[in-house]
Amino acid sequence: MVEAINGGDVSYSYNNANLDYNIVANVDDDKILTEFKAIKELLIEQNLMYVTGFIRELLNIKVTDEPTCFSSSLKGKKPYQNVYGKKTILYLRLSIEDIERKDNSGAKTSVSKSILNQLLMLLQYCQDNNFEVVGIFYEEDISGGDENRPEWQKSLQFCENGYTDIYLCKTQARFARDVEMIERYLHKRFIEWNIRFLSIVDHCDTSVKGNKLLRQFTAIVDERKIEEQSINTKATLRGKNKAGLWTGSFACYGYIEDPNDQYHLIVDPQAGKVVRKIYELYAKGLGYAKIVKYLNERKIPTPSKHKYLQGLKYVCPQAPTGAEYWNTDTVRKILMNETYDGVLIQNRTETIAHNIKKKRKLPKSEQTIVACSHERIVDPKISRIVRAKFSARAKSTHNSEMLQTRAKPTKNGEVHIFSQKVYCACCGKILQKTNFKSGTRDNPTKKDYLKCRTRKKLGSIACANNSSIRSEVLEEVILNEINKQINKYYNQIKFNKSYYEKKVNLNYDEDIKILEEEKVLLDKKVKEHSNRFSILYEDRLSGIITPNEFIILKTKYDSEINTFNSRIIEINEEMTSLTNRKEQQKQEQNIFKEYKNLKTLDRLAIETFISKIVIGKINEETKQREMNIVWNICCS
Repeated sequence: MVEAINGGDVSYSYNNANLDYNIVANVDDDKILTEFKAIKELLIEQNLMYVTGFIRELLNIKVTDEPTCFSSSLKGKKPYQNVYGKKTILYLRLSIEDIERKDNSGAKTSVSKSILNQLLMLLQYCQDNNFEVVGIFYEEDISGGDENRPEWQKSLQFCENGYTDIYLCKTQARFARDVEMIERYLHKRFIEWNIRFLSIVDHCDTSVKGNKLLRQFTAIVDERKIEEQSINTKATLRGKNKAGLWTGSFACYGYIEDPNDQYHLIVDPQAGKVVRKIYELYAKGLGYAKIVKYLNERKIPTPSKHKYLQGLKYVCPQAPTGAEYWNTDTVRKILMNETYDGVLIQNRTETIAHNIKKKRKLPKSEQTIVACSHERIVDPKISRIVRAKFSARAKSTHNSEMLQTRAKPTKNGEVHIFSQKVYCACCGKILQKTNFKSGTRDNPTKKDYLKCRTRKKLGSIACANNSSIRSEVLEEVILNEINKQINKYYNQIKFNKSYYEKKVNLNYDEDIKILEEEKVLLDKKVKEHSNRFSILYEDRLSGIITPNEFIILKTKYDSEINTFNSRIIEINEEMTSLTNRKEQQKQEQNIFKEYKNLKTLDRLAIETFISKIVIGKINEETKQREMNIVWNICCS
């Protein structure tokens, strides 16, 4: 259990919930019990050199594995001969469909009947042909097109080391569903190793010379089935994703799978607090390193550790029990993840092909993005600030002149209050923070000033703005300006209590209503034209109109339908824009209320209200300098 963080801002507690995977046979089923008994009678345990752990525990096999059966030093011991021996290994594989372990009543059982059926069939075949079973290899939930199957690789090593004569499967597809793999092993390596391959159901046998074409044809059909299954699976998942259904394996940090709906995410109370804190700290000006230090000092479990403590089967490759310490990369990924805004983004990557496991990253236009599919974690006000920062960073990577314009933390890990906010009116460049000493020599003090970067580097030739401005003075000016905007808002409220409510509802709701009515009318016209086209086609078949007349009318209807559909697309975009602006205006109301009676200025307040501060040079006559503020939020 992890204790509450000092200050009570984030707390954690866990039960000892590490899950153990236990395999227990459901021996209450009489049929399964009979199959178990038959398998035990057919199996001669003392002949076994290796048995996969699942089967060993399932059948309660006592004989231990031969430790040298996979030793690479024993390769090539068996000479080639035309007559095969009787030593046999069995390879069993369950596809994803077989994993659904249910009995006749629909209830899940702890043992798939497909395992028992395959094993019983193979053992009975061995008894009928006087084969000696020396190994049993089993795996599940792995495609036959995957060359990295652990038990399959072990079985090949077993063959290469010369410990078997026959490789027996239920079907050739259980061994492999890939033409290249069939050619490489059945028609090359197994010949070199003097191994006979047998599959019972589809009668594939490498000892029969005229059987090769059958094996090749079977491999082509099997691979085509995998390709079709891959296409259908992708299409099904895409359809679910477009409907706003979550189909991932593990929810991102901050969310958990809804116990009542596997396609829906809900907020994880403990991790959600941490995510909110990370966003708040970043919005206030803390850099990645400072945030990492904050989290590690309070011993907050990392995302991988959090999943491990929850008992999930997620495994971090670098740390199987979860990483102990936060790092800057983890914090950056959390800050860049738009899932915390209630936006479900899926299909970020896809496999190159059904038989190639490498993945490619999909562009944003090909990803499936659905808004408002689950509860958001991060406050919209905070999220807007963070997204704006990363948007500026993305632009800077495509513009060489802006590479030095990204806000960076100072030595203490915090971003300066005016970093990347103050610009020179003369040259348009950033005003850079600098220090000047003041006071006596015995007791000097450093004070922060902002000075044009161009002027500082290149002198008066490049920029005429030669005067710096003290940070404290600028803070006071900006604080006063923000409070003016807040006071203006409350004066308008006092003048007309429903000022903003009317503005939002009248300006946006009426426009949205008009657009909705137009869309209904256009949908009706599209449907009418489609019906007319159906009648037109029947008239063409009946000879009422000529082919030329049909083409002319069809072209006209198609053109009108395309025009209607184009306008419907425009209406949807306008409605979305109006809805977003309405929501933004409501958020602005909440911001004005939150910052009422602002006493001190901080980085978060500046990020919230101000986009840019432009400062000109000092006027020689008036001794004043022009200052222009570009607002994110202002009271018009």
